Amino acid sequence: MRHLPIFVLLAAFACAPAGPPTGPNDREWSLLTADYQWLETMRKAQKQPAANATRKERIELLLDNHKKLEPTYVAFIDKVHEYHDRTADPRAGQLLAREKIMLGDEYMTVLSRYDKAIDLYREALQFQPGSTDAQQRIATAEQRRFVSMTAFANVKTGMKEEAVQGLVGLPREDWIKQVVQNNRVYSVWIYPKADGGASAVYFDNGVVYHTNWNAAAPATGASR
Repeated sequence: MRHLPIFVLLAAFACAPAGPPTGPNDREWSLLTADYQWLETMRKAQKQPAANATRKERIELLLDNHKKLEPTYVAFIDKVHEYHDRTADPRAGQLLAREKIMLGDEYMTVLSRYDKAIDLYREALQFQPGSTDAQQRIATAEQRRFVSMTAFANVKTGMKEEAVQGLVGLPREDWIKQVVQNNRVYSVWIYPKADGGASAVYFDNGVVYHTNWNAAAPATGASR
C-alpha cells in the first residue's frame, strides 16, 4: 500500500496531455500559412496611391493602411514568433525575415527613415543569417543615411525637385519645411551629414534657387 501514491503519480503523468510540439511540424505550419494568405489578401485590398500622388499623400495612405491592418498583423506575427521560438522552424524564420525587410523597405523608400530601416534589416538577419537581400539593403540604407559632398555638389540652381531627388534622395518628411507667400511655395529640404551637421536645398515653386552645404554646424562632440 505504501507504493500506491507513486503508482498513482506515474499513472497521472502517463495520462497527462502532451505539450505543444517543440520541433517543426506541418500541421501548425499549414495553419500559419493559411493565416498568412489571408493577411496578404487584406494587404492587396488596401487602397494604393495614385501615380501622381504627392509624397504627403503617399505617407498618409501608408500609415492609414498600417492602422487598418494592425490588429490582424500583430496577432499573426505574435503567433509566428511563438511558433518560431518553440520549434526553430526555418520556414518561420524566413517569413519573419521577409516581413522585417518589407517593413524596412517602407521606412527607406517612403518615409526616408534610414536608421529605422537599418534596424529592421538587421533584425531580418537575426532570423535569416546570411540573407543577401537584407545585407544589400543595409548597404543601400547606409549610403543614403548621410548626404555626400560629391552628390550634393551636383545640385544646381534651376533644378526641379525630381532631379534633386535623383541626386541626393528625399529627406525625412519632418525635415522638409514649407511656407506659402504671395502665391509662391518656398520650401527647404534638410539632409543630415556624417559629421552631425546638415545641408539644405532651397526651392521656389519646386525649383532650386540656393544650396548650403553647411546649413547646420555639427553638434558638439559629434562623431564621424
